[in-house]
Amino acid sequence: MGPRARPALLLLMLLQTAVLQGRLLHPSPSGTLVIGVISGIAVFVIILFIGILFIILRKRQTSRGVMGHYVLAERE
Repeated sequence: MGPRARPALLLLMLLQTAVLQGRLLHPSPSGTLVIGVISGIAVFVIILFIGILFIILRKRQTSRGVMGHYVLAERE
């Protein structure tokens, strides 16, 4: 069983237990808020990381072009 299948299987077992007992589990509002805040922070960090990576790669691409101009200038 893969690492992603285990949490899904546990959730399925928990839902089956709740339905068999005749009640559905409702997450508390504070728990839902915590999950929402954590998810929002995670998305922000990922977007920030991608932005920084993009800037670094763009600077490297620019510096490679400048290095090519220096090599051409030396040969002339």
